[in-house]
Amino acid sequence: MYGILLESIVTFIKKTYSEEKWELIQTTARIDQENFSAHQVYAETLIPRIVDACHLHLGLPKDEILSAFGKTFVDFISQYGYDKILKVVGRNFRDFLNGLDNIHEYLRYSYPKLKPPSFFCEQESRTGLILHYRSRRRYDGFTQYVMGQLKAVGRSFYKQEITVSILRQETTGNMVHVTYQLTFDNSAYQVKAVTENTTNLPLRMDVFYDLFPFHILFDREMVIRSIGKSLRATVDEITGYDVTQVFSLKKPLIEFNWDSIISRTNTMFELATIDPIRGKEEAEDDTYMWFDEKGKKRSSVVTQEDDNGTFLRLKGQMLFVKEWESMLFLGTAVLQDLEVLSSTGLYLNDLSMHDNSRDLVLAGAQQGVEMKLILKQEQTRTKSLDDALRRLEKERAKNREMMYKLLPKQLANEILSSNLNNDSELMITEKVELAQQATIFACITRQTDQNDGASHAEYVRQTVTIQKQMEMMAERFGFFTVETTQTSFMAVSGIPIATEVNEENACFLAKKLARFANSLTQVQASAAIHTGAVVYSVIGCRFPRLCVFGSTVTSAQQLLNLCTVSSR
Repeated sequence: MYGILLESIVTFIKKTYSEEKWELIQTTARIDQENFSAHQVYAETLIPRIVDACHLHLGLPKDEILSAFGKTFVDFISQYGYDKILKVVGRNFRDFLNGLDNIHEYLRYSYPKLKPPSFFCEQESRTGLILHYRSRRRYDGFTQYVMGQLKAVGRSFYKQEITVSILRQETTGNMVHVTYQLTFDNSAYQVKAVTENTTNLPLRMDVFYDLFPFHILFDREMVIRSIGKSLRATVDEITGYDVTQVFSLKKPLIEFNWDSIISRTNTMFELATIDPIRGKEEAEDDTYMWFDEKGKKRSSVVTQEDDNGTFLRLKGQMLFVKEWESMLFLGTAVLQDLEVLSSTGLYLNDLSMHDNSRDLVLAGAQQGVEMKLILKQEQTRTKSLDDALRRLEKERAKNREMMYKLLPKQLANEILSSNLNNDSELMITEKVELAQQATIFACITRQTDQNDGASHAEYVRQTVTIQKQMEMMAERFGFFTVETTQTSFMAVSGIPIATEVNEENACFLAKKLARFANSLTQVQASAAIHTGAVVYSVIGCRFPRLCVFGSTVTSAQQLLNLCTVSSR
């Protein structure tokens, strides 16, 4: 899927809930990207993971989440100018629904790897219609996503409240088929039926052939009876062949048979040749060529998945001609640029003069280089932005680690959350709080015999080792280091959240410290523990630190002075 879908979802979550909620959802959904590029393709599994994470953290039903995503997408795409397209698709809502495939066809110029769904309408009445939705996306959630989009379009562009319900949903192979019942004011359907004009006008066949050089006429048996002159110049003689043996039906996503086609003549059709066309076929190795029962050369090498002008694509409408008891496909060639035109063996004068086929091919050649340059620039900017965001996230991670070293984790998280959108100096709220049940652990270490230069160096190394080991042991037993000097050490537990095992952990810490002191040469240590109420506060902006006050701290220091020094 393209990033524009994901971009709309991220924007919706951030605006509706918060940046913090999106970061939480992003982590739960295992999404590494900090932002999404509208024209880049991403994994199909991203939206299901986002929906699951939203369900977990927002507490909303998944159907409601997906419907909201669909509604917000309609508003989001207006910043890309697509709302102008939606406004002119049809005069009323039924015309919009019948033109949905045309919208996706237009989008394929900007999103060439797009695999669009297929829509078609049936059983219209004054109160609504039945809409069929077929998609290669097998994730059931897109059913609700489409429902949200339909409601948003009806409300935004046609000032109607659309009621949508699911009649049936089934999966066949890699295709999902959903049947919707749409209820709305569909009086325009009756107006069209009244105003239709069935006047017959005479038309010579040579004029008809000039008007539609890529037409295909086939009967109820699906046998081709006539083809346009430009089509004949591109493919071998196919008159008399079964049309399903020569062309594959790309859109809509239905079976290629008479009954399916005649019931959906209001839908845009796209056909593609099954075999490579003449311009490419001649270059293939004859080893991979074979002839069918009518002598037509076939290829078993190139497939439509490798299409780069190898296959001819035709787009147009199906029209039932009652007098001929045949179906007439009025199509035009789908040609992106002059390179594709050349590879198909066609020329500009093979294209229709009454439509814009020639203009589109020439415009595509002229704008192709510019569009590629713009796309490359956008991709470069996106990559630079991704790199900058990754560096920013690394710096944030470093800041978090630093804050966890300076303050207890709960206090550090509070300060980081309050400064999330603050780009200037760190802001810390000036407040003093009371901890009813805190445990103070105080310790003094002494080293002896530092006379000559060699012993002074050893003394410094040993001091560093002692302080480092004491901080690691304190953290292991749930204590946070408040003060460290050359000979003293004080840690506290129970700030800001009290625990029931503070005193027991303090005793284990003292025992561990005594064993460590005994393992060193010329080191003496003493420790004191006291539990009670303390007052604490975070001070400083450049280097915030925790300060603890009260009689509990004073008592611990007095007890420390009364301790008998243990030595090895």
